[in-house]
Amino acid sequence: MFQRSFAIMLVSNASKWIHMSEPIRIDRWVDDNILRVDREPGKSAKPADEFQQQLVRDGVHFMVSLLGEARGIAAAGPGWLGEVLRNGFYPDHMTFRKLPYLPERADLKMLKAKNPDWTFREDFDPRRWVFVFLHGYIDNTGADRIAFKLASLGYQVYLVRYPFLRNVRRTAGELSEILQQISRRERGKRLVPIGHSLGGFVWDHLLLHRPDIAEQYNMPLYIPLGSPHFGTLAAFLGVGQSAKQMQPTSDVVLEHLNRKFPKDLEIYPFVSRFDLLVLPIETALLKRGVNYLLSETGHIGQVVKNEVVQSIEEIIATPPELLKQRAERRKFYLSSLANLLRRLPAKTRKRLGVDGVLNYVGANDTTTEFDVRIVHHELRLGLIPPLRR
Repeated sequence: MFQRSFAIMLVSNASKWIHMSEPIRIDRWVDDNILRVDREPGKSAKPADEFQQQLVRDGVHFMVSLLGEARGIAAAGPGWLGEVLRNGFYPDHMTFRKLPYLPERADLKMLKAKNPDWTFREDFDPRRWVFVFLHGYIDNTGADRIAFKLASLGYQVYLVRYPFLRNVRRTAGELSEILQQISRRERGKRLVPIGHSLGGFVWDHLLLHRPDIAEQYNMPLYIPLGSPHFGTLAAFLGVGQSAKQMQPTSDVVLEHLNRKFPKDLEIYPFVSRFDLLVLPIETALLKRGVNYLLSETGHIGQVVKNEVVQSIEEIIATPPELLKQRAERRKFYLSSLANLLRRLPAKTRKRLGVDGVLNYVGANDTTTEFDVRIVHHELRLGLIPPLRR
């Protein structure tokens, strides 16, 4: 009954959404159309009511994102299978390849002439910036959907393929050697690290333990996509050393909690409100930088959707101070799972290792705030347009 009512309201309001000039706030929409919140000005809801409302919000995210995740898997499936047929399921060692490069589509003068409404970074030049992609766990495609899309827009993209079950420390060490090889090929260019899921976790380990890497390879910024920076409960179901090290109780996660990223490195984490493999979702948040919040995108969806590509292009082309202005400084309301976890007995939380994440996001602190860019609905309304070519 609830699903039918939601579908009816979705259709009836579709025409209104198309003409809206302001970004859609799915939380506010759920309050107004499903929960029917009628609250006196200045009066907060009771904790029990807020928790109930949040469960409904997350239920809406679940239904919409689950459908999107299925579409994402269907879209990524052919490429994944093709890579298996070409190169096998599990590589013996770390390898890399550069995608076909279209320099004529990356001419900065042409981009500025065709996009007079854009404000560009002073140092931005697509011909001098190089993406280095790391794929996720049980994935051998190198996040190729969005990587190939970026390459088709004229960006230089390297895909790094690695044994995803292996020790994260060893993988990060080999990654530093790969960076040397790519840097020699692309002399004088700026390297932009991007990692999906475990790939971001590997990048985290390298950048947190070797902060000099950012300066050595002239890295302006870092984009982790759905990466469990401080461990994920889903890793308890995984196999291999990498899965063990992504568990919230691992020594690698504890190291990450106690280290800091390079001071001058800009960081733009992508966080899905619904992500079955990053649990709780708060583990993908970072206090530094701007967190790009995707309300209707699951874990696989982050490497197949055009909205993600447009967001990445906004990040690399736009001055950081302008990105900061576009973000909202606000308290990140906890997911239903995080709320349930913090209600568990202390011994159980310790066994699961979730206290580190809950403390990091300020589960019991109303003053902890994050810079959040809600992009998914805004992109559909055209508020983050792609660069015209």
